[in-house]
Amino acid sequence: MTKYIVSTSSIVGSDKNNEVTSELIVTTSDMTDAGMYTCQANNSVLNTSMDSVEVVVQFIPNVTISGSDTVTSPDPFQYTCTVVSSPIADISWYFDGTETSEVAGLNVTVTTTDNTTLRTTQESFLTILVTNSSFGGSYECRARNIVGSGSDTRNLTVLVSPLAAIEDPQITVNETDNITITCVATGIPSPDIQYCGK
Repeated sequence: MTKYIVSTSSIVGSDKNNEVTSELIVTTSDMTDAGMYTCQANNSVLNTSMDSVEVVVQFIPNVTISGSDTVTSPDPFQYTCTVVSSPIADISWYFDGTETSEVAGLNVTVTTTDNTTLRTTQESFLTILVTNSSFGGSYECRARNIVGSGSDTRNLTVLVSPLAAIEDPQITVNETDNITITCVATGIPSPDIQYCGK
């Protein structure tokens, strides 16, 4: 399929100056078509005339989250959301479907790293200073501008060191009775429990 089509028509003007109209048609434009386009006219007089136009193609935000999907508690953690759009987008983060502004312990900052009339690149950082198992789940970065919206989702696993606890600090039984020791261990992933005697 042809992306660029040029059509030309000629008109002889009343002042005997010839007029030529030409159109460059870009079919099904996308963000890669944004930029400067120049029309250059020349003839046998050898003079060249040029004029330029800047074409801005507006498009829905392209959203990408980067960062590891695993952190060990209580280490700090950060996801980076990169948004490329035209025009500039509003960015928001969601944790398990809830906007992060409503979740204690989650900090969000947004910086614009490249802003031109053709496209804007923004980075939004979601930071957890002290992680624990409650921060494990789905994180979504959403970006919206006047053209539409885009999003990306990642799932964070918070690894938690095992913690073993025996329910009774001391067990007393009569000789020949069974001894039952109950150990409860927590951690992510689920810990294995082993016993060692005496």
